[in-house]
Amino acid sequence: MGVQERKQREKVYREESILAAAKKVFLEKGLVVATMDDIATEAELGKGTLYRHYRSKEDILLAINEQAVREVHQQYLKAVAGAGSGLEKILRLTRTYYAFVAANPVYFGFIAFFESPFTSTDAAAVYETTKAINVLVMELIELGKQDGSLRTDLKTNLVASTIWATSCGIMQFVVSKGHHLVQDHHISLDELFETFLSTLASGIQAPK
Repeated sequence: MGVQERKQREKVYREESILAAAKKVFLEKGLVVATMDDIATEAELGKGTLYRHYRSKEDILLAINEQAVREVHQQYLKAVAGAGSGLEKILRLTRTYYAFVAANPVYFGFIAFFESPFTSTDAAAVYETTKAINVLVMELIELGKQDGSLRTDLKTNLVASTIWATSCGIMQFVVSKGHHLVQDHHISLDELFETFLSTLASGIQAPK
């Protein structure tokens, strides 16, 4: 192994360690309260070393958000592989998002945080992945129109944006208010999600 290759592997390992420490800190303290000092302490690094890899907390948030969005995209691709109508694949994709958020609520926090403006980061990588996700959803909508499972009067880009917006909304509600629904109102989160999914389906599926 050459010197440059070894240095690159060490850089990747160090950055993965920093992001792992940052996720732990963000989970414990929250995205707003957590500081670079907290992350450096958790990663057992000097601040100078930390800043050589990431210039700011926003840089770290974006890096973790890139991980989250890439993972969502990969799970979406697996969910829609194989047979099924456009409607069936859209519902499978949305269920996959719910399962992802339920298993990784902290990741959803990073995805939601991306809606905030970044002043010191390049969000190109996240943009490209979210664009790929949007294209995937639009392809499924077009498939549904062609196979007769979706209404043909709907505008594909508007439906894709609506699915993303409403999905993010229900996920945000589940993550932030879920425990209150379970404890105070005895509402099953799974039942809440299925109600959302059936409402979504009834709005876009073709008349029988």
